[in-house]
Amino acid sequence: MSHIRIRHQNDILWLILDRPPLNILSIEMLDQLTAAMREAIIHHPRLIVMMGAGERAFSAGVDVRDHLEGREKEMLRAVYDNCAAFEAVRAQHIPTAALVKGHALGGGCELAALCDTVIAHEDATFGLPEVNLGVFPPVAAAYFPTLIGYNAAMRLMLTGETIDAREAFRIGLAHQVLSARRFLPWRRSIFFFARLVCNAGTLACSSIQEIPRETCQS
Repeated sequence: MSHIRIRHQNDILWLILDRPPLNILSIEMLDQLTAAMREAIIHHPRLIVMMGAGERAFSAGVDVRDHLEGREKEMLRAVYDNCAAFEAVRAQHIPTAALVKGHALGGGCELAALCDTVIAHEDATFGLPEVNLGVFPPVAAAYFPTLIGYNAAMRLMLTGETIDAREAFRIGLAHQVLSARRFLPWRRSIFFFARLVCNAGTLACSSIQEIPRETCQS
């Protein structure tokens, strides 16, 4: 059973994380996400939008059961698939947007952050609570210092605290925060952003993504 629903609408490809109620990222789901990101180019979208199914979460992260003692093989597989899926998002040549309502925690926070832009509902929460269980956040450790700055990244990784949408916006983890009234017609925000992206040439968009990424990694 696929937990990644794919929808095509005009020039937008929607990837819906569909494992309610919290859209937990299982190993199988991470494999499906990797495949969906790699196959997206076949459909020639101008924008990929990722969102969670339901009202409670974008994603509350990976399956904690894969990290329990006695499941070392599952843990290593989860880390590998986690990194592979997130690298597929980060390396995507098509612009990506995360639409976040509810929780974006752990792997869900990392996944949203790796998109080119994050549009958050005012009730959205972000954080890396897995560190309080002794679980290392590999994607955040690799990317967050560059994405949101060293101090903000260390704060999230060392404390495991959960922050609200306004604080996420302040530190650069979210790029737009919408009130409930404005978020309900969220398609309007996405279509507006998509129209801006579509007005730019494909080659220009690719270069705009590639050069800053290479600069950040150097």
